[in-house]
Amino acid sequence: MIFTLIAVTASLIVALVLVWPLFSKKHQTDIVGRDQVNLQSAVTRLAELKQELEEGQITAEQFEKYRLDLEIAAVEDLNTSSSSAATCGKGNTIIASSVVLIVLLASTLIYQQNGFKQEFEEAQQQLVVENSKQAEADKIITTVEKFIKENPENVESRVILAQVYIEEERFSDAAAIYRELYDINPEEPDVLVNYAEALARSHGNRLIGKPTDLLNEALQLAPNHGRALWLAGFAAQQAENNEQALKHWKHLLAGIEEGSEIYQNVVTLIAETEKSNSASTLTTTVVPGDGTGTAAIEVMVTLAPEIADKLNSDTTLFVFARAAEGPPMPLAVHRGIAKDLPLKVTLDDSMAMIPKMSLSNFPNIVVGARLSSNGQPQGQAGDLEGFSEIINVLENSSLELVIDSIKP
Repeated sequence: MIFTLIAVTASLIVALVLVWPLFSKKHQTDIVGRDQVNLQSAVTRLAELKQELEEGQITAEQFEKYRLDLEIAAVEDLNTSSSSAATCGKGNTIIASSVVLIVLLASTLIYQQNGFKQEFEEAQQQLVVENSKQAEADKIITTVEKFIKENPENVESRVILAQVYIEEERFSDAAAIYRELYDINPEEPDVLVNYAEALARSHGNRLIGKPTDLLNEALQLAPNHGRALWLAGFAAQQAENNEQALKHWKHLLAGIEEGSEIYQNVVTLIAETEKSNSASTLTTTVVPGDGTGTAAIEVMVTLAPEIADKLNSDTTLFVFARAAEGPPMPLAVHRGIAKDLPLKVTLDDSMAMIPKMSLSNFPNIVVGARLSSNGQPQGQAGDLEGFSEIINVLENSSLELVIDSIKP
């Protein structure tokens, strides 16, 4: 409740300060009034949605859908205003539209970072956006990109756009923005960590190299930074340095609420790492599994007939499982080619990219299949893909997965 009130107040202040001067001419009073009412209604509705989510009246998936609808409506309302108020000036209206959108996106970004990140990420994994909605989402991204181009000094909007890129799995684009932000302020820990993660995810989740350097810089500035410690532990494991990984995770554990799910995940990672501390080899490459893992799930992958004509038989196929809640790194990966479809494959602990990041340690998973046009596991526009609902691998031994969508 307290956060909701703060978010509403902050959003209204930012919106009024930024938007009002753009329509300050006396003969534009009526238009200004209508736009201000629409703006305040949108921000107020966003706050109401947050409160409804907090109180359990709506699900996280419903919240994300309503939020996207609200952003789209805000842009459309202001675009409508611009057509009936040409005297306001085309540039001002475009900027106003962008500002409204950025205020709403900023509220959502704050929301993500203040207590409901788990639910938000879960909604992102479960949400299936219709093609028409995706077109609107693309329009939103274009609007923010245009605003940034016309207002290159606006740092906040770049942060928001980078986050949107991450949600859309446009990791290289996100990394490029964080590189710019890093050049502007190399001593901001959050920028360093986000830059490191975006770089890693744009290179198959490989943290060794520049990402590790960035994480170390972040920890020098903020030794207790949770995400930096979490990722630095995996970076150390990829570098075959279990001792350093344990150091990071034990430091992280000291600052986490005991009994929480993330606390238990870190405890498990520490315990497993200590057990295998004598292991001589850790790998970050995708390797074929032998079916001997403790946790396993059999996946039957098929291709939807309506998109079969878009298939190149030599396209690389990835079938993977990732934690429903936790780090984005895959827990198990199978690599093949499109002509193998339909394909039955078993994902298990032996296929983990890092031993501690296994199905046994994160039983609640999402299974995905992707036909990658560039041969890389991270998705890009035009790839064919399909995802399951969240399932518990310890309670389910098999599932059917259909590749039925085209990544926008």
